[in-house]
Amino acid sequence: MSRQFAILGLGYFGVTVAQELIRQHDDVLGIDRDEERVNALSNLLTHALVADISDEKTLSELSLADYDAVIIDVDDNLEDSMTCTLLLRELGVREIWVKAHSDTHYRLLRHLGARHVVYPEYDTGVRVAQSLHYHAMVDFIDLGDHQFVVELQTTENLCKKCATVADLELDDDKLALIAVKRGREVLKSPDPDTPLQEKDNLILMGDLDDLRKLGSKL
Repeated sequence: MSRQFAILGLGYFGVTVAQELIRQHDDVLGIDRDEERVNALSNLLTHALVADISDEKTLSELSLADYDAVIIDVDDNLEDSMTCTLLLRELGVREIWVKAHSDTHYRLLRHLGARHVVYPEYDTGVRVAQSLHYHAMVDFIDLGDHQFVVELQTTENLCKKCATVADLELDDDKLALIAVKRGREVLKSPDPDTPLQEKDNLILMGDLDDLRKLGSKL
């Protein structure tokens, strides 16, 4: 079943989101005040419209509250970004995603009621730093309150010490091993006697400090 999304401002981030949603067979409305940009993307989007996203009358006529989510990506005008966020809140849009461009912009958008503020430069920087520091980490999701889901790749060193899942000596009250990914195979809730192989990917959930302790074994 397809869902409906609106992308207000067709910057690089907005277009990337639109492309992936279209790939998932969702309906996507794209709006930008730049006619040339809209025309260039009209074949990609389900619907394309040239309009000023900071204009209250325009937004009110689009029935955006009926959409599953609205994404705002205004690269060249932070005032438009904040104005659009405020107007969408007043129009009853239930899920708003906005791209932030600075720490101050991020805080302002949160105060204006955006449910999801995406700060690509910051988020990517954190991921790069974590991957550099914890060399075996493939990916992570911050759940809040120091709880994370992480994907760690086993090393030769770890496999010498830990032949099976049981050898990891995980405290079930602190860390949960959700799955082991081995190539295209996914072993969900692996048994304690499941053997570990080099370059297996371990999917774990738990407190950051406990995950760091496990990471030190890698």
